[in-house]
Amino acid sequence: MSDDYRRRGGSAALVMVAVLALACPAPAFDPEATFARGTVIFGLQVGGGVANNIEGHRTLSDVSFLNATPRLSYLLFSPFGSGLLRSVLEPGVEGWFQYYLSPREATGEGLKVAMRYHLIGFGRLVPYLEATAGAGGTSLRVKEIDSAFTFVLEAGGGLSYFMTDSVALNVGYRFQHISNGHTSNPNRGFNSDTGIGGVSFYFK
Repeated sequence: MSDDYRRRGGSAALVMVAVLALACPAPAFDPEATFARGTVIFGLQVGGGVANNIEGHRTLSDVSFLNATPRLSYLLFSPFGSGLLRSVLEPGVEGWFQYYLSPREATGEGLKVAMRYHLIGFGRLVPYLEATAGAGGTSLRVKEIDSAFTFVLEAGGGLSYFMTDSVALNVGYRFQHISNGHTSNPNRGFNSDTGIGGVSFYFK
């Protein structure tokens, strides 16, 4: 049997497996059980961003960064609403670890409280809105903020896809604001557009 024949046979087998995987129906997804009151959620998200100039400043530091945010949540309330507006509130806490790439290497770390609002009436695809607020320390020194203390505020949204009733992948966008809350000068602060991706695990 020639190598070319083997390669073609292997390719055909891979295509067949992919077709069968797509054709086989996925197990039913039960959002009521997944988002039941008392559920514990652990997630890990990674992402990155760049500073924007939404406030129209004449000068702006070239801030860019990567970050990671481990998340722990507990569902205090049962789902509410009906139809496509069936919803769940997810309160939680997030660790905040930010590594600045420019204008020079620096770090930021802290703790945030978080709230996520899920729309669970769309099946396995679950859109969400979210907001976080917290504080921490940073070694970043730029004209917008030059202090060891910083506040972190974020708002955004995204989309989760539930691979099973207990595992979901998510992608999203967050608008991030960094400042020291006028605890020292300078404190112009800066805003960033960030993208995130992660995985969450749901435990009963």
